[in-house]
This record gives sequence, C-alpha cells and structure tokens, in this order.
Amino acid sequence: MLSISRINNININQSNRLQTVTNVVQPTGTSALNSHLETQTEYKPQFNPSFGLSKVRTTLTTKEEKEKYNTILTMLDKKSKKEINELLKTGKLLNSNSNDNSTVLDNLFKIATTKRVEGLQSEKILKEVIEKIHSPYTITQKFGDIPDKVADEIVGKENLLSVNKISKSDLNVHSSTCPAASIEFNLAHKMPAEFARIAEGLTSESISVIKNLKLSNLSQNTMDVLWLLNEFKIPHKLNNWDDLTVLLKPDRNAIIRARVQNTYFDKGERSALDVLMQSTFMNIGAQNTYNTLTDKRIPKYNDDDGGLTDIEKNFAEEIATGKGRVCVTYQKIEYTDDSLNQSGKLVGYECKPEETLQHIEETLKGGDNVIIGYIYTDDQNNVVGGHEITITGIEKDKSGNKYFICNDTDDGIDAPIKYSVNEFLPKIHHAGIPIDVLDGKVEFVEGWRELMQYYKESKTNQYYKTA
Repeated sequence: MLSISRINNININQSNRLQTVTNVVQPTGTSALNSHLETQTEYKPQFNPSFGLSKVRTTLTTKEEKEKYNTILTMLDKKSKKEINELLKTGKLLNSNSNDNSTVLDNLFKIATTKRVEGLQSEKILKEVIEKIHSPYTITQKFGDIPDKVADEIVGKENLLSVNKISKSDLNVHSSTCPAASIEFNLAHKMPAEFARIAEGLTSESISVIKNLKLSNLSQNTMDVLWLLNEFKIPHKLNNWDDLTVLLKPDRNAIIRARVQNTYFDKGERSALDVLMQSTFMNIGAQNTYNTLTDKRIPKYNDDDGGLTDIEKNFAEEIATGKGRVCVTYQKIEYTDDSLNQSGKLVGYECKPEETLQHIEETLKGGDNVIIGYIYTDDQNNVVGGHEITITGIEKDKSGNKYFICNDTDDGIDAPIKYSVNEFLPKIHHAGIPIDVLDGKVEFVEGWRELMQYYKESKTNQYYKTA
C-alpha cells in the first residue's frame, strides 16, 4: 500500500505527462467509486498459453531435458509434482523467454543441483518457484511475523552493525512493497523463464543475478539511462553502444527475513523467495537504500521513507523485465501548505477516460500486463490512500459492461479479481505504458529533469519542512 504522503509526489516523478490535452476533465465526488474495494469479486480466467515470444513446447525432446526433469521430480512432493507436470503440459516448463535463453526447466535443475545460500534449502526454493510460476496469484507482499527470541537476536546484531538503531517494534511492519510485488507477479505471469532465472540467482550463494539489457529497448536515451543507473546506484557496465550489463541484488538485510520465512513461514505470508525478489526490486527503485528489516528506505526525492514513487517503480520494472516503460500520469492532484491536507486533492485529469482505457487496452493486446497506481478519495476528493496493482485483462459481460481483470498482492486472495472499468478508471493515477503504445499520442517532458527541479524546490518549502 502506498502511503498517503507518497501520493503527494507521485505525479511529479518521471511523469511523462500528457501535455497535448487541452480539455481537462474535472472529477466528481468519488466516494461511491471507493466501494469497489469492498465489492471486488474473484475472477477465474481461461488459461492463455501465450507468454513472451518464446515458442511453446510441451514435450521433453532430448535426453538432457528428460534427465533434468527426472532429477527435479525426486525432490518434489505430490503437490509440486502435479504442478510441474501441468507446467510441462501448458508449455511453461520449456519456455525460454529469459535473459540468457535458459528455460524454466534449466533454472529449476540448477536450483535442485547447486548449493543455495546458507539458511535456504534447495527443496523449499524449488517448490516455491514451481508454485509461483504455476499460480502467480499466490504471490503476496504480506510480511511474516518474527518470533520474539529471533527478533531479539536480529535487533541485537543489527544495532551492533548499524548506526541507525532499531527496536523490535520496527520489525513489525505493514508492507509497502506493492510495486515490487507487482513486478514479481508480472515476471512469474508473463516471463516464467526469467522469473526462474532471477529466483535461482537471488537464492544462490551470490544472492544476486546479472542481467544483460538492450539500451534500445528502454524508454530513455543512452545518456539518460546511464544517468539513472548512476543516480539509482546500480552496478553496471556499458559493453557497447546498445549492450548494457547490470547487477541486481537485494539489500543486505533481505537474507535475514528470508531465513526467518524459510523456517517460520505461515500461510498467507511472503515466502523466502518473495522476500528476496521484492527486496531486490525495492532496492533498485530506492537507490540501494532499502532496509528489508524495517521496510524503510532513505528518501531522495521527497520526505517519505516508505514505498516507491512512480519513477522508482517504473525504473525497477524496466530493469527487471528489460522492457521499456513510460510512466504516464493521468490525474491532476493539487497540493497546499495546509498540514491537514497533506495527501492532496484530486482536481482533474490529464486526458479523457477513453484515452486512458485505450492505453491500457493496447498494452494488453501487445501481450503485456499493466501495473497501475490508483488512489481513493473522500467525498471532497481529498486523497486518503493509494495502491499499486496489475491489470492482466479486460472482459465484457452479457450486457456489454467491461471489467478490469486484476491482481492485487495485498488482498489476501490467491486468484484474480475484477473491477468495473467505468468505476475504476477514474481512480487510476499513473501506469507504466510501452512507448510504442504512446507514440504520436503524447508529448513527453524530460521527466527526470522535472523531478530534480521539483525536489530542489520542495525542500525549501515550509510545508515539507514541517510535515
């Protein structure tokens, strides 16, 4: 869940806003729309075998593939054996839409036969990876509880190592990792081989993964990409004019929570793999300042130490997937110096609802999900909260009414849910949209330059000093 103060600055971050629209749509009271949070319904979709550009194969054809498959089977229980068999039948097991063209099978075999980082077991990680690719909707952002004795030990050691002292209460947090969990879901849902490859690397003894990127696939030009990599403190190497290598890793405390979840996992909580995945994506977006123990980061672009802003989420998503995304802001939020109205007020929209819907529909038609940030308001349109979820499809009922099919990593439901398009659309504040979908429709501003200027100005504003 995004914190309210985080929403204050959502629309100024790499906000390639819709500059060409002249007829701004004004909002009406949106309290009635908030009811979707209470009336969400579970949705059971038909399986769609089209993920990525990888050719679908459902048969083990080589001796090596059969040997790998049989080796993995020896380490699985009945449930996991059924799941991996279904992955084979649906084509996911042999999907090779990964950064190095390795298949899900290749990476599962590597997990099964090579040592994991101390405190994690190959068998458990193997089952977790299979389950999350088989059922991505089981991915959650909910932090697990830490037993008192273990918490005492963690706090004692951390306070010896760090100048920033913590207490046991700091470990009991409500997760703000919805952007990172949404990225994790997208990988498992749309890029299963890359999900498995990243899972293998993050649970290995190196607790990291190397990723090769094409600069031409990203949304920024070369100089801006390099600026962002330095700004976000991502270890990288420019190999030539289009090839870039980056090192992805979680924060140093992620392994502590991962080990706790490895031993004390309860149903409905993040698994050890979820911890490492989400900590990695949070750390990318938070300029390598994220702390998994407290779910806090050192804020750079505003004064909020929780969650990620939209530029940060967008950057993390691009790096994690290798696919260019433009973070488009759809709402106009007005801010005042009034400390009682820190959350801002919805005063209009940057474009018409049908244009926002078109961006989403065209992205879905291209085979991608859409991670969106939405807000909900009171009767006076004051922002009272916000969240990041993923739109995976759109369906029509018999009456022609449209519904967004969504995944919410914080709703406690291990299945897709659906919202009325007409009711939910006005809530969408921003979304990561492929640049080709927006080509010719949007006049872009240099978002990161705007961001830095806004940040500089906001730091001198009394409101930010006293908030």
